[in-house]
Amino acid sequence: MKLGDARDRLSAGETNEDLQRLLDSAHGTAKDALADLRGIARGIRPAVLNDGLDAALESLAATSPLPVELDYRLVVRPAPAVEAIAYYSAAELVTNAVKHSRGSAVRISVASEGGQLVLNVSDNGTGGANPAAGSGLAGLAERVRTVDGTLELDSPAGGPTTVTVRLPLA
Repeated sequence: MKLGDARDRLSAGETNEDLQRLLDSAHGTAKDALADLRGIARGIRPAVLNDGLDAALESLAATSPLPVELDYRLVVRPAPAVEAIAYYSAAELVTNAVKHSRGSAVRISVASEGGQLVLNVSDNGTGGANPAAGSGLAGLAERVRTVDGTLELDSPAGGPTTVTVRLPLA
């Protein structure tokens, strides 16, 4: 809209400081919109997945505030959508462990079983995770279902918490 206004002013022969400020503002707005779009695109499929789920999970483990042990045993690369959901699931579960578990370590394992990617994320914390309590677990379960996957939660009071996500490999 700002660019349209500037175009109309230029067509009318107007050239003053107000027009320059309008163009500068429009340029800033366009740059902000481009940055937002890049952020959204990264949010859809992070660039770290370009090197594969194993590399993405290694990066996630390396940057976690809690120590993360990673056991990755997939031979076949999952479909891109499955890879993204597995990555986001692991990232959300590690974040939950850091924020809520009061634990000191996280373990991520990825393997294939019966044509499925099986992602297990466990922590040695206090347990008691409850998807009905408004946590990100309900949203995560919804995301997993978008590709006909399942999420199982085992989090008894006193811990530990283990979440198993099963996704189709193809």
